Parts: sequence; C-alpha cells; structure tokens
Amino acid sequence: MSTLTRRPDFSLDRETLLYGALLLNTELLLVAFHVLFGGTTATSLTGIAQYVYPLVWINVGLLAIVKTTPPPVSQSQRRKGMLVAGAYFLVLAAIGGIVRPGSPGIESYFQFNLLYLPPGWNPMLAYFGEVVSVTLIPYKLVGYAALSYLVYVMVLDSAGLSWGTLTGLFSCVSCVLGILVPVVSSVLGGTAAVVGQLVPQSYGAATVVYLLSVALLYWRPFGR
Repeated sequence: MSTLTRRPDFSLDRETLLYGALLLNTELLLVAFHVLFGGTTATSLTGIAQYVYPLVWINVGLLAIVKTTPPPVSQSQRRKGMLVAGAYFLVLAAIGGIVRPGSPGIESYFQFNLLYLPPGWNPMLAYFGEVVSVTLIPYKLVGYAALSYLVYVMVLDSAGLSWGTLTGLFSCVSCVLGILVPVVSSVLGGTAAVVGQLVPQSYGAATVVYLLSVALLYWRPFGR
C-alpha cells in the first residue's frame, strides 16, 4: 500500500512566475478599478481585508493546483478519484452556500453583480428558483475546486486501495479540516450587506482554515 504523504515542491519555474505576475497585476488593476468606481474605500482594516482575503483564496488555490501533478494511474482509478473529489466538492458547495434549496412559490430569476462587490466576490452570478438556488462566487469556486482537486490527487496517490479502505481517507485531518472551510465562511452568506460587518472576524477565520487545509492536503504530513 502506498503512502499518502508527499514532499512539497516550493520551487517556481519561470513560466509560473510570469503567469503569477500577470495575475497579480490584473488583480491590482481590478482592485484599483473597484476602489475608484465601485463605491467603496480601502482606508480601514475592514476595507483592506475585503479586497485581500478573496484574492488570497484564489491565488493560493490556483498555485496549489499548478504545483500538484496527478500520478500516472489507471482509468478506473481516475474515475474513482473524480467521483470522490466530486462528492467532496458538492459537500463544500452545499455547506458553503453555493448550492441551496430553493424557495417554493417564487418566480425563478437570475442576478448578476459586476461592480457592487470587491474583486473575488465579483463577478457573482446567482440563480434563485423553486427547487434549487445557486450562487457562483469566484473565490469560493476556486477555493473549493482547489481543495477538491487536492483530494482527487490524494485518491490517485492511494492507487490500490479498495473502495472500503478509500472511505477512510475522509477521516484524515486535512479532509475534515477542509470541510470546516465553508462552515466558517458560510456565516458571511452571499450578500454584500454582511461583508463589511463580518470580514475581520469570520472571513479571516475561514481564510486561516482554508490556508491550513490547502497546506495539509498538499503536503500531507499525516500518512497511512
């Protein structure tokens, strides 16, 4: 049985640095654009935090994906990994408010925000229906996708484990901690009204848990 621990690779090649610099410059331009035309300021700790936190989620998530290479495994193991990672993403999405039960009796409608919220929250697309409601927020999508991708690679690294043994992966510290990310961040909801009130507390706590979850899922110091 293969170990689930892995040695982290902190090296960055020239191409990664180039795209990283391009991403950071783009984000800085978006932040400047929003400060000038979005109707909010970044002069207080709360104001700065609402710009920094979502970009941290996005940048760390993308870096974790780029730096994590799936091992060569059989097609059946890949399908197994996709099923497990897909289920993990749905759990995160449900707890984190991306997917919620609908409101019976209402008329279905879409909502699109481009400037109202800071970059990382925007562009936000929401659908409200009778059966299901979906709120697509960039930082949550990237963050949850990164956690799920790391779980996917972890499953591939565990090639040879049976389905029964594979379920034991979700007793590992990093997987369980990852599920706490949307639990903490869900108190923020999906509306702009609570962003300024709760960013310094709940949003910051969720970011800390998220960073720790990504680090543990990437590094995996707890082997089997």
